[in-house]
Amino acid sequence: MQPSPTAQLGSKHADTGPTSQPGDAAEQEEKKKAPTLGESWDKILKEVMKYDEDLVKAWRDDIDTLLVFAGLFSAVVTALLLNLALLLQISLQLNASQVIPLERPPFQADSSSIRINCFWFLSLIFSLTSALFGLLCKQWIREHQRDTQTRTPGEALALRQLRRDSFEKWGVSSFLSALPILLEVALLLFFVGVLDLLWNRHRIPFALCFVAVTFSAGLYFVTTFLPTLTVPRDQTPTIRDARFEQLKYQFICPYKSPQAWAVYHLSCKVINLFHRFPRIRRLIRRRFTRSQSRFGHAASDWSSSDLRVVRGFDEHPVPYSDSNPFNLKVYELRAIRWTITTFRDSPSMMPHLRNVLVALPHPLAMFAMFDEWMSTMWVEPLKSDVELSLKDPGIFAASKWDGLDRYIKLSPIPSIRYPVLECPEGLGLLFCHQYWMSLASRVEHVGFYLKVLFASIQSQQVGLQQSTGLRFIIPFPVVEKLWTHANPDVRKESLRLLSFFEEAWKPHPGRQEREHDLERIVLVVVLARHLCRTDCTSELLTSRRGQGFIRFVHEQIISRRLYKPYRAGDSYRRHALKLEWIKAIQRAREIGNLPSDYFALIPHRVAEPPAAFRALDSADVRYSIETAFSALSHFDAPNVEDETNNSSSGNEIADIGPNSDLTDNCQHDDIARSVAD
Repeated sequence: MQPSPTAQLGSKHADTGPTSQPGDAAEQEEKKKAPTLGESWDKILKEVMKYDEDLVKAWRDDIDTLLVFAGLFSAVVTALLLNLALLLQISLQLNASQVIPLERPPFQADSSSIRINCFWFLSLIFSLTSALFGLLCKQWIREHQRDTQTRTPGEALALRQLRRDSFEKWGVSSFLSALPILLEVALLLFFVGVLDLLWNRHRIPFALCFVAVTFSAGLYFVTTFLPTLTVPRDQTPTIRDARFEQLKYQFICPYKSPQAWAVYHLSCKVINLFHRFPRIRRLIRRRFTRSQSRFGHAASDWSSSDLRVVRGFDEHPVPYSDSNPFNLKVYELRAIRWTITTFRDSPSMMPHLRNVLVALPHPLAMFAMFDEWMSTMWVEPLKSDVELSLKDPGIFAASKWDGLDRYIKLSPIPSIRYPVLECPEGLGLLFCHQYWMSLASRVEHVGFYLKVLFASIQSQQVGLQQSTGLRFIIPFPVVEKLWTHANPDVRKESLRLLSFFEEAWKPHPGRQEREHDLERIVLVVVLARHLCRTDCTSELLTSRRGQGFIRFVHEQIISRRLYKPYRAGDSYRRHALKLEWIKAIQRAREIGNLPSDYFALIPHRVAEPPAAFRALDSADVRYSIETAFSALSHFDAPNVEDETNNSSSGNEIADIGPNSDLTDNCQHDDIARSVAD
C-alpha cells in the first residue's frame, strides 16, 4: 500500500531539517498514546471471540428453532400413523371374521395404503433424524466454544483458528445448513401422503388440500429460486465507462436460506462449466450478459454477495482511479438519508448527524439528502445551507423566497421520482452533476479533464433532457468555475459550453413554452449575478464569443418579453431582475469596451417588442447575432431613465409581500398558468 501524498510530503519535510524538536515531542506523545503489546493482544482476542460468539449464536438459534418444529411435526405424524395402523388392523380383523368355506386368500393392503405408509414413515424418520443431528451439532458447537487455558494470548488465538479451520474442513457448517432441508423434505413427503389419502376418500377435500399444498410448495420453491434469479448485476463496467444513465439502485432478495444458497452455488458452477466451451461462451456473452456478470464469480456466502452489491459503486469512472478517486457510495448515501429522516428530531443525535452531513460535498448533500435540485443546479450551496437544511428545513426554504432567489426556488423541477437515489433517472442525474462538478474542479489546464468533461456533457445532455423533462441540465456552478478559471486558456476553451446553453434556450416541441420560460428566467438571474461578480472577471465579459452570448440572451429577453411580470404581485421582483440585468450589461459594456448601442434598451413592459425581434424567435432559423443587430438600427428604444421611472411609478402594483397570494400559492403551475395573462 502506497503512502498518501500528505504522508509523502510530510516525510520530505522531515528530512530537510537538521533537528526537529517539535517532531520528536509529537513522536514521543504518540508513543505514549499507543497501546501496549498486551493491550493489543487482548483487543484482538476480544474481537475474535465476539466474531465467533455471533456466529455460534446464529447456529444455536437455528438449531433451537429446528428442534421445536421437528418435535411438533413428529408428534403430528406419529398420531396419524397410529390412527392409520389402527385402521389397517381393523381391516385385517374384519377380513379374518368372514366365513369362507373353501380357501381364504391372504389379506393384502391396497396400494394406496402402502404409499401413504411409505410417505408418512419416511417423513417421520427424516424429521427425527434432523432432530437427532441437531442435538449432535449443539454438542459439537459447545466443544468448539470451550474456553481452554493457554500459556500465551497467541496460543489462544492459534487454538481458535485451528478449531475454526477444522470446522470448515470437516464440513460442520455445511452440515448445519443441511438440517433444515432434511426437515423440509419430511414436510413435503407428509403433504404427498395427505393428498394420496384424500384422493381415495373424496374428490372435494382432495381438491381443496391439493390447492393448499400446491400453493405452499410453489411458494417454497419460488422463494428458493428467487435469490438466484434476482442477484444484482455488476455495475462496475457501467460506472467505469461513465454510462450513468444505465445505473440502477439494485435491491437484494431477502429470501435467503440454505437451499437457496445451494441453488445459487449450483447455478454458478453450471455457468462456469459452460464457459469452457467457446461456442456456448460466445452465446452467453451475446445474449446473457447480465447472467454472466451475476454468476461469473460466485460469492463465498450471502453476506459477501450483499457486500459486493454495496461496494458496486466504489468503482471510479474515467479518468479517476484509487489514487485520484471519484465515487458516489449510493447505498451509504441512502443509509445516511434514512438516518437523518429518522433521528433528526433527537437533540442528542443532531451533532453527530451534522458531522456526517457536512463531511459530504455540499452539492451532493443538498441533492441526495434533501432533494434540493435548485441548490445544486443554479447555485453552489454553502456549508451553512447544509446545516440549516438539517436543523430546520422550513427556515431554509423561507430564506430562499427573498428577492430574486424566489425565481430559483420556483424553477421547474425534474420529472423524476423521489427519493432520487432509488430512481434510475435521479441516479443518473446525480452522477452526471457530481461528475461534471468534480471534473471542473480538477481542471488546471487545457487537457484530458476538460476533454472528458465536454465529451460527457455532449453524450449525456439529450438523455438527461428527455428523462428530466427540462432543457437546461448543465449545473451553472460548473461553467462558472471554468469561465472564471485562473488559466486563461481554460477560460477560453470553456466557452465551447455556450453552445449547449444556446441549444437549450431554443424552443423545443416536447416542452411547453411557459415552463421553458421559467427556466430561461432562472438562467437570466444566475447569469446576471455571474456577470456582476467583483471578485473575478468572467471570460464572457472579455471575449467576443462571450459578449455575443450575453447579447443573445439580452435580445431573447426582449423578443420573449421576459421583462414582463406574470402577475401584479411579481411586478416589483421582475423590475428588480430587469435592473440587475441592466447592471450586468453595463458591466459587460465597460469591461469589453463595447459601443453604447451594442445592447438594445429593454422597452417598457406594456410596450410590444419590435417586429424584428419577434421574427428572430422562429424555431426554424438558428439565431445569428449579426442578423439580429441589423434589425436593432430600426428600433427606437426608450430612454433607460424613463423606463426606470415608469417601472417604479405608482401605476404599477407594488409587491404585496410574503402574505400575498403568490406566497400562499407558490406552486409552479400557478405561476406557469399566469404567463399567458
